[in-house]
Amino acid sequence: MGKITGFLEYERSDRHYEPVEERIKHWREFVLPLPEEQTKTQAARCMDCGIPYCHTGCPVNNQIPDWNDLVWRGNWAAAARNLHSTNNFPEVTGRVCPAPCEASCTLNLNDNPVTIKTIECMIADRAYAEGWITPQPPASRTGKKVAVVGSGPAGLACAQQLARAGHEVHVFEKLAKPGGLLVYGIPDFKMEKNKLVTWPDWPLKLRTSSSHEEGAERDFAVLTKAFSGAGGRVERLHCVRVDGSIKPIAGTEFELDAGLVLLAMGFVHPVHEGMLASLGVALDARGNVKADTDAYASSLAKVFACGDMRRGQSLVVWAIREGRQCAHAVDKFLMGETTLPR
Repeated sequence: MGKITGFLEYERSDRHYEPVEERIKHWREFVLPLPEEQTKTQAARCMDCGIPYCHTGCPVNNQIPDWNDLVWRGNWAAAARNLHSTNNFPEVTGRVCPAPCEASCTLNLNDNPVTIKTIECMIADRAYAEGWITPQPPASRTGKKVAVVGSGPAGLACAQQLARAGHEVHVFEKLAKPGGLLVYGIPDFKMEKNKLVTWPDWPLKLRTSSSHEEGAERDFAVLTKAFSGAGGRVERLHCVRVDGSIKPIAGTEFELDAGLVLLAMGFVHPVHEGMLASLGVALDARGNVKADTDAYASSLAKVFACGDMRRGQSLVVWAIREGRQCAHAVDKFLMGETTLPR
């Protein structure tokens, strides 16, 4: 795949950010795309490694060496078809996925992996710019109806796959716009909304994001024990340092002045009140809807669960994977067999 000696001839070169002093003036995306020829050169770095660990690092099993090779050869249309065959929303994952595929890349042995995420984003954006992304209506209808509750990446991936299989799919969303956390949880500077139409062990190393570059102090192994203040307003945090087992270390207590505290801890499980409580579906030990990763069936007949509802808080790429696999299971349940990929 790619150019066999490409990783020896070309150094890794990734997208750059707009300068800090410029990007803090607006709320738009500030990642500067690579020129086409430079992207092709980066794709050429994908070596003929024999065992593409990037496949196992990618939850949706993107055929990364294949579309890297197509990009290097300038066959962008074929690269787009290949990419979309496994990923319903590469224009999203090419922007906000933390790229576990790159952590799994053979070239990451010396911390110099192929720029997979950048190439993926370029393929997706090129496909939209060239008009290659078109509806794929089914050749025939099955007469079956499916309701998808929730329009996040799992729900939309599931709905798209089932619609392509010929089912009549209705998507229900409680919020004003579709997209779930992609719309309501990711700011525009990470992914502009007008653009929405693990070796493979994840290495533990210090990463600096664009937000850190704009000004932030980071401290690690710190536990917040309490907040204090007056008149219903927070004024300080009471903290203590912890060891590797997250146990407080005696004598390391300290305080931080704070006029505003943001709790960025994700969520524990889906909201139980309302739909889940009225349905009476079984929950797992973490409070998520109980379903396996084969049938994706809940404890209630004809009710399936996937994405954050089943898995808990996770990455967009895992949501897409679960949505696709759930669609496979639903189609097989309805029709007795399925040609939808997992």
